[in-house]
Amino acid sequence: MVLRFRGRFALPLFCALLPLLPRLSPAQQFTRHEVGLGVQSQTASLYVDVAPSSIPDYVGPRHIFAGPFGRYTLNLAPSLALEGSIGYLPGFQTSFGVDNGHELLSFAGVKAGWRRHRIGLYGKIEPGFASFSPGLNVQIHPNQPNDYQRRTNFALDTGGVIELYPSDRTILRFDVSQTLIAEYDQVLVRSPGFTDIHDGHLADHLGLAVSLAHRFGAFHDEAEPAPARQPIDIGVLYSLQQRLHLSFAQMQANTGGGAFLSWNFSRWLAFDTTGFYSPHKDGFIFPQDGGTTTDAFAGFKAGIRRGHMGYFAKLRPGMIQFSRTVSSENPPAIHWEKTTDFALDSGGILEIYPARHLLLRAEAGNTWIHYHAADIHLPQNQDLYYSPRRRSTITLLIGGGVRF
Repeated sequence: MVLRFRGRFALPLFCALLPLLPRLSPAQQFTRHEVGLGVQSQTASLYVDVAPSSIPDYVGPRHIFAGPFGRYTLNLAPSLALEGSIGYLPGFQTSFGVDNGHELLSFAGVKAGWRRHRIGLYGKIEPGFASFSPGLNVQIHPNQPNDYQRRTNFALDTGGVIELYPSDRTILRFDVSQTLIAEYDQVLVRSPGFTDIHDGHLADHLGLAVSLAHRFGAFHDEAEPAPARQPIDIGVLYSLQQRLHLSFAQMQANTGGGAFLSWNFSRWLAFDTTGFYSPHKDGFIFPQDGGTTTDAFAGFKAGIRRGHMGYFAKLRPGMIQFSRTVSSENPPAIHWEKTTDFALDSGGILEIYPARHLLLRAEAGNTWIHYHAADIHLPQNQDLYYSPRRRSTITLLIGGGVRF
């Protein structure tokens, strides 16, 4: 049995503790610039559709890779910072002929949270990329030798941060995060009468890091007033979801639109709902997904508001509905139906308040989907069974609305 925590709830659990922190935000000393060096580690991703025992050099979820990294942080306020990092994992990773070799990780995004004189607690949302060398093992033409090509994929890193300040200029920092990497399907071999295409995959890693940083520049003392709370937030949004389509294991970016509604019943906690529709259709109908999709979630967001901004973690159960999934086959006829599966949406939310009754909102995180089991009826009393599956999905939402 493999324990697969994967850091999925690191950011929501961190922000759930924010209501226990002091309600006041006195002036805190900070500098604009921080530079740090450290060591990061990452678990290998589990390729669940292939039996590891059948591949001698398979790298499974129990393997750990570690390497150095550097980070630069620009503090915009005591509770908000922009930061970027670049790291190198020298351990040779092998994943069925693709994404092999040494991994280069680079992220840039937002760190937001709560700071005191000797300690700081933050959440982070950082998009970036993961690049592997030698990467793909490609043979486009049969008469040519294999070509090892670097492969670079989109990645999203979300999680929590603890900072300790043993002196005015020194920062000891600990990170725990979930790193999602979108690996799109690739052509490995192309020859007359034969094409070998590597399946897509959404790699799911648990990341840990420790670093030591130095503060540069003059110290600033700033008190951040909390904006006035409005009970209701409502607005529209644009959705971008990078999901693995189970038919032929294709990674595709699905776009769409929807709306959000929040009931802010306290300064720290709100009941939050989101729904969006993607008109993109799968190229192939499958027993467990297919057609267009509708997502709907309802849960909680917890966090803080400072100045003209709000920083929250979200944890929202819900569902995803597929408009066309195969229910039975009797060639040439294929029968399909709508199906609905459980989903869990977690991650972070950033809100900007340009005016008292207006807001801009951006979300990023992981939508975890539990695909139902399917039993397809075939001619001559035959059945074809598909076991239930669980997959992670990168979900990005951006929109705007009103507060009242």
